Amino acid sequence: MTKLGITIRALALMGGLAMTSMGHAVPQTSPSKPFPAGVDPSTPWYQECLRVAKVALPVQAPAPAASCKGAAYYDKIDQADVSAAEWGKVRACAAAANDDDVMVMLYANGLGVPRNLDVATHYACRAGGAAMEVKYRIEHLQALKTQPSARRYDQCDDATSGYMLGFCAKYAGQRANKTGNAYFDRLRRQLPPPQVAAFDQLLAATDAFAKARGDEMDYQGTIAAARAIKAVSIEKEWLREHVLAFEKGTFNLASPQQLPIADIELNRAYKAVMATPSTDQDKPDAIGDSTVTKADVRAAQRLWLKYRDAWVRFAALRYPAMPADGLSATLTQWRAAQLGKI
Repeated sequence: MTKLGITIRALALMGGLAMTSMGHAVPQTSPSKPFPAGVDPSTPWYQECLRVAKVALPVQAPAPAASCKGAAYYDKIDQADVSAAEWGKVRACAAAANDDDVMVMLYANGLGVPRNLDVATHYACRAGGAAMEVKYRIEHLQALKTQPSARRYDQCDDATSGYMLGFCAKYAGQRANKTGNAYFDRLRRQLPPPQVAAFDQLLAATDAFAKARGDEMDYQGTIAAARAIKAVSIEKEWLREHVLAFEKGTFNLASPQQLPIADIELNRAYKAVMATPSTDQDKPDAIGDSTVTKADVRAAQRLWLKYRDAWVRFAALRYPAMPADGLSATLTQWRAAQLGKI
C-alpha cells in the first residue's frame, strides 16, 4: 500500500476517535458523538445547536441492505438528473448508517425532501467534529435562511480538520476524475487508431506519475492526506486543461528557445533535492526532516521522463503545428517548480 493509502486509513481512524471520545456531551444530540471540550455554551452557534436538539425529525423508511450499495451522497453530488426516488434511497441508507453528514446535505439542499434548515442544522450538530468546523457549518446553515446559496451546500465547504480535509480532497479528486474521464472518453472516440495508442500511453503515464507525486508530499501533519491527494489531482487536471486548450488550437507554451534553460533548472533542482541530508540518522534516505525519501523522488523523476515523452509523442501526432520543444520546455519548467518545493 502506498503512503497515501496508509495516511487515509490513519486519518479515518483518527476521525472516528475524535468524534466519539473527545470532550463532554453538551449540546448532545447523539450519545456517540459528543461535542469537544472547551466550547463556550454561550456562543450563538452553540445555542443554535441547543435549540434544534429536539427538533422533530422526519420519519425515515427502513432501508433494505441491498439498496445501500453504492448509494453514497458524494457519488451523486454533481448530478442534476437524480430522481426523488434515488435520493430517497440515499436518505434511507444514510439514516440506517447514522451518516449525519449526508443527512445534513440532503435537508440543506432539499434533495428528495422539502428543504428544512432546522433539520439540517440538527444533523450538523449531531455530526460532531472539530469545534471550529461545527461552528462554521452552523453559521453557514443559518446564513442560508436569509441568503439562499446558488450552489449546493456541502459539508466540505467549511472543513477545517485534517480528517475532513483529507476526506474532502479525496472526493473532490474523484469528482474531477469523473469529469476528466468523461471528456477523455469522448475525445478518444474521435481519434484515429495511431493517435488512440499514443493517447492511451499518455493517460497511463499521467496516472503513474500522478501517483508518484503523491509520494513526494511530506506526510507529517494532519492535512498530509489532503496535500497528497491534491498533488495527484493537480497532475490529472493539468492534463485535462491542456488537452482542452490544444484541441481548440490554443498553444500557450514556453518558447522552444527556453528548453535548454529549463533543462538546466530542472537538473539543478533535482540535484539540490537529492543532496539534502536527512536530519534523522535512522532514516538516511529521508530528505531533511520530511517523510519524503530520495527513493521517492528518484522514482517520480523516472516516471516524469516517461510522462514527458508520452506527451511529446501524442502531441506530434495530434497537434503537428505545436512546437515540440515548446511543449517540452513547459513540462520541464513545471517539473522543476515541483522539485523546488520538496
